[in-house]
Amino acid sequence: MKHIQKAGAPRGYSQWCATVAGTNKADYRELPATEKQVLLAALLTEQGALCAYTMRRIGADSAHVEHIKPESRCRADQPESDLDYDNMVACFPREGMKRAYRYGAHKKDSWWENDGAEFVSPLHRVCERRFRFDLNGKIAAVANHPAALATIRVLALDHESLTEDRQRVIEEFIYGPQGDDPLSPANAQRALQTICARNRQGLFYEFCIAIRHALEAHVKALHRIAQRRRAARRTS
Repeated sequence: MKHIQKAGAPRGYSQWCATVAGTNKADYRELPATEKQVLLAALLTEQGALCAYTMRRIGADSAHVEHIKPESRCRADQPESDLDYDNMVACFPREGMKRAYRYGAHKKDSWWENDGAEFVSPLHRVCERRFRFDLNGKIAAVANHPAALATIRVLALDHESLTEDRQRVIEEFIYGPQGDDPLSPANAQRALQTICARNRQGLFYEFCIAIRHALEAHVKALHRIAQRRRAARRTS
């Protein structure tokens, strides 16, 4: 999970919220399509075009505006709170898709327990330290952290197809498109410094946190190989 640094709400959305405040129109379900497009575009920019839950690459044609605390719970607890921009992220898939995905936002649906205490939000600064990925794209909760374990379950972040997608991207990045051109120690170290940074277009690399963890494992493996070779030369 990639930490999301929230910025201010887009002007068009803020203006609409101010216009409807205190009326029966102050409801996310009443948000016009134009303002919703503006809102989604702002979230995509904020997130570097990565799904807030899965780190998949997303765009305006493949994502929707997701309420971390579900809309219905927001409205039930406090009127107009479903309009809170700081509770919104962009997630895969887009609205209206007939296919139901068994991970991410579709899997989470309207789940919400203990006011979010059991959920690791991508807005939490420590979220990147709650999970660990290996070279095969598998995810685990660091130190079996209870909220991380619950989040993996609620979002099905260990779903087979999502794990396979992460593994494919990791392997292509570290071992090349054909799987026969592994990064050298120097190139792997350089990649570690930049893999989680935005590129010139403001985008993050798909599954960047998972790739960073895999790069760390790759560097350690190369170091062990180099040590064994030096030891073998000394004893030959």
